[in-house]
Amino acid sequence: MANVIGPFGFFQWGTASGPPNFAESHNTPYRIASGNATAIYFGDVVRYVVGAPTGYLTQWTAGDGATSTQIPVGIFIGCSYYSTSQRKFIWNNYWPGSDATGDVDAFVVDDPNALWKVQAATGVTITQTSLGLNADIASTPSGSTTTGISGMALNTPTATSSTTYPFKVVNLITTPPGANGTDLTTAGNYAIVAWNNQIFKSIQSV
Repeated sequence: MANVIGPFGFFQWGTASGPPNFAESHNTPYRIASGNATAIYFGDVVRYVVGAPTGYLTQWTAGDGATSTQIPVGIFIGCSYYSTSQRKFIWNNYWPGSDATGDVDAFVVDDPNALWKVQAATGVTITQTSLGLNADIASTPSGSTTTGISGMALNTPTATSSTTYPFKVVNLITTPPGANGTDLTTAGNYAIVAWNNQIFKSIQSV
C-alpha cells in the first residue's frame, strides 16, 4: 500500500545502545528568546541562533549545515514560559512564536547517541542503498498549531558533500506489513536516523 504523507518531525526510536531515554538538556533547559517569532514544534530540529542575541535556540532550516557555525543541538519536545495573555507560567509542546514575558525554557533531547524515526519527504523514497548516507531535512514545512507536532521530513540522502548534514540513515521501518511508512517502493516511507553532525558528536564523512 502506498505511503500516506503525514510528516511528524523526529520521534525518538531508541539509542545506539538500547531503548529511548528521552535524555534532555544536560542539567538545565535551553532557552528561546521571547522575541523569537519563529514557531518551534514538538519534533523539530533546533540549533543556536547565529549572531545577536546569542545563546538562544531557534528552528533548524534546510541547508543550515552548509554554514559551519550552524550545528544541530537536538530535538525540541516542549517549553515552559510565563504567558503574557494568561498571566501565569504554562507548559506547551510547541513554541507559538509569541506570548512570553521573559525567556522561554526549551526542553530538548540532546543525546548524541539517540536514534530517530522520521518520514521521507514528498517525492523521496529511502531505500536499502540509502543506509549509511547522510541527509538534511526537506524544505522546512510548518508544524500543526492544533497538535503542536512538527512537519519536518527527511530529504534525499546523499554521499556527496554531505559531511555537515545533520542525520545519517541507519535503518528502515518495514513492520508491521501494510502499515503506513513501510512501503519501500513509494515515497514517504519511514526511516531510522542517527546524528551525523550535532553539538555533542563529531562530524562523520560518508
